[in-house]
Amino acid sequence: MTLGRHSLRGMVLGSLIAIAACEPVTTNFATTDYSATANVTYTWQVRYNRDDGRDRPNDTRLEKFSTVSLANQNGVRPGLAVTGPDDQGLWWPELPPRPTVDDIESRQLDNEKPESPELLKSVDYTLTVDQAGQQKTLPTKYDVYRQAVKAHAAQRPLEIILGPQDGSVINVNVQ
Repeated sequence: MTLGRHSLRGMVLGSLIAIAACEPVTTNFATTDYSATANVTYTWQVRYNRDDGRDRPNDTRLEKFSTVSLANQNGVRPGLAVTGPDDQGLWWPELPPRPTVDDIESRQLDNEKPESPELLKSVDYTLTVDQAGQQKTLPTKYDVYRQAVKAHAAQRPLEIILGPQDGSVINVNVQ
């Protein structure tokens, strides 16, 4: 089968239109009413492994113990911050109490052996924006959070770019 130049061009154009139709629909708008938040969390966790000599993937159980969180708002040091800013400009709270041997043993099941407690650090980034008179707090990523923090410090408006179904902030542009 031989394709003519016009047939090939039509196939390529049709493919490009099909690809463009798969792109997520985004919403863009500019605002001066926004707030960037990084919620930092420390959590103590203990891994319990089966102690019967068998090594199977499902033979591990995780238990979370004490947790403490702190909200970083617009890059300003929170009042309860103990350490920071770290390499990402975040302030951290006091560590939660480490689980004691009694705490760990009280959650231990038969034929399990606990590992040493592990301190987990996590961060959730959000951007609160005024969209058409309605406040929305949406998840975002570190890069967007940092751009919003810098823009807020300079008192600059942001162009907000929302993801599919307006469920997250995928980018911002400083105006």
